[in-house]
Amino acid sequence: MNTVSNESSATTVDRKKFQQFFAYGNKEMSMTNFDYANEWFIQCVLGDPGNPIYLKSFLANLKKKHGEPKKKGIFSVLTGSGKKTMRSKKPEQVFKSSVESLQSDPWNVDALLSAGGACEELGHHEVAVEYYKAAVDSAPFHLEANRICGTALRDLADYDGALACVHRILKVKPNDQDAEKLRKDLTVEKTIQKGKYATGDSNQVRNAQAQTEFSETEDVMGRPLTYLEQVEKRIKKNPNDIANYLELAQHFYQQADYEKSEQYYLQAVPLSHESPDIAERLLNTQKQKLHAKVLSLKEEFEKTRKESTKTEFYKTKEEYDAKNLELARHRIQYHPNHAGYHFEYGVLLQQRKQIKEAITEFQQAKAEEIRKGECLLALGQCFQMIKQNKLAMTHYQEAVAALSDGESKKKVLYLAAKLAFELEDYEKSEEYGHQLAAIDFSYKDLGELLDKVAQKRHN
Repeated sequence: MNTVSNESSATTVDRKKFQQFFAYGNKEMSMTNFDYANEWFIQCVLGDPGNPIYLKSFLANLKKKHGEPKKKGIFSVLTGSGKKTMRSKKPEQVFKSSVESLQSDPWNVDALLSAGGACEELGHHEVAVEYYKAAVDSAPFHLEANRICGTALRDLADYDGALACVHRILKVKPNDQDAEKLRKDLTVEKTIQKGKYATGDSNQVRNAQAQTEFSETEDVMGRPLTYLEQVEKRIKKNPNDIANYLELAQHFYQQADYEKSEQYYLQAVPLSHESPDIAERLLNTQKQKLHAKVLSLKEEFEKTRKESTKTEFYKTKEEYDAKNLELARHRIQYHPNHAGYHFEYGVLLQQRKQIKEAITEFQQAKAEEIRKGECLLALGQCFQMIKQNKLAMTHYQEAVAALSDGESKKKVLYLAAKLAFELEDYEKSEEYGHQLAAIDFSYKDLGELLDKVAQKRHN
């Protein structure tokens, strides 16, 4: 990659306009209006493709909107590169179509690689690397993404970043000759960069390479170290480097070894100065550990029917519920504008019969249009639970209008028909019952309910 960056194609007047759009986008994102924020951010990214700050906010907003990607195993990797589309299209066209496709999936590796490749062609090398990094973040063990990103980082003399990409390749393909050669070359270049061998004397470089490789990948007897042993060795060498603890914590989390993942997160939290993000990862890992134990105990009890297993199951289930609630509280504390977290917390409170507190959470969550119908349904149920039936009916009616077809729509129509019957509003009960019958006549005891409504209306 040519490391001489060209100026962005945006004019001075354009940049002022995009800076204003960027401010609008950040304001909308802070209010969790992710769709509106995207409308501003995408204009910035397409209009000033050489600005890495615009790209980072554009992707951050989309990731908040869409949530985490579906997890894939370490060997669920693709080998095709989105950069190949450069052969048949102009880089401007590739860039525009790639960025637009990211709006529906910010974790799309091919689109990220294509956008990065187009940026290289256009001379925006700094931004190209950001797209490649995003591709690796989306799929850490994607072979082609790591190759492209590693090469780009090497051109920028970011040898540590490039080596991290190579190590991920070798984790998936331990005998990859290209990656092994690149690892050796990067080790030499990194050593030269440090200034120890400014002349680049070949013997000195080879000796430095051998010493570095020996210390990083082999033990004192020359035995190759495993991936885990290498990271553990880095931890011993620098126990205050939080990155190594996080790397192993995430590694074990992906392997569903929550016990070991928890151990490394427990070490990472104090090193992070109690970072809310890392504390959240720890809480989530502890929750997953308890959930796995609950499932294991349930399976064991179904086989053995031991009373002691049953007792331990209920005790662990209580611990799991408490941890789930703790995680939910943590999330809304540090993400107060995240409607999804307020909704999740409201559901947990509702399950615990803490109805007034749940109502508060659902009322905050309904501000997000995409979740409005579900929140109105939940609010209706909450009000009905505390005998505020008229309020419940009002919310059911609003939920009917807000929800599209699906299980939630059927549920709210059923609840509205039942409550209208209790309130002796037989006309409304029949109306909602008929709407549900048109979707699913076999839903619960709907037929029986409609018969009761018909009898009341004819009396």
